[in-house]
Amino acid sequence: MPQQPHPGDAYSNIPPSQPQPWTGADGQPLPPPPTSSAASGGAKDNRVRLIAAGAAVLAVLVIGVVGYTVWDTFVREDSGVAACKAMSEGRQPDGSDDAGEDAKLTEAQYREARKVFEDSRHEKIREHGTALMDIVWQVDQLDDEEALGALAFMGPLGTHMSGLQTACADQGVIVNLNKD
Repeated sequence: MPQQPHPGDAYSNIPPSQPQPWTGADGQPLPPPPTSSAASGGAKDNRVRLIAAGAAVLAVLVIGVVGYTVWDTFVREDSGVAACKAMSEGRQPDGSDDAGEDAKLTEAQYREARKVFEDSRHEKIREHGTALMDIVWQVDQLDDEEALGALAFMGPLGTHMSGLQTACADQGVIVNLNKD
């Protein structure tokens, strides 16, 4: 007598002459095949690992940016303040020794001295220091026959010299730019 299917059985509509799904040759049930949720466990693990790696990279990046900001703001001496200190000690803004009154300023020296002020975090030191270096460069490039042309630079020279002195003093460095 054929076995009657149980009314709640999912396979009750399959005729008894056909082999039942999930049964072996002996009629015993086979273990179910892996489901999509079991197969996706590996994919979930990969996503978790990827998210963890991304979070670690992001954390290292944030720590690096914060560390550099702290070092640049609080540890490293500002290039403009260092130039103020050098000038207060009678040295050139770029830290080199004074070459004397008659020595011509080379373009490399001008660019290096200007960059010292350009890289300052302090706006007034940056403004007056770069302008002062530009004026010094322009006056230095005048020929002996054009010496009277230097008088045209006296107003801006005085403005930026006193502005740089004030900017340096605001940072605690007293500079006397007037030669004795």
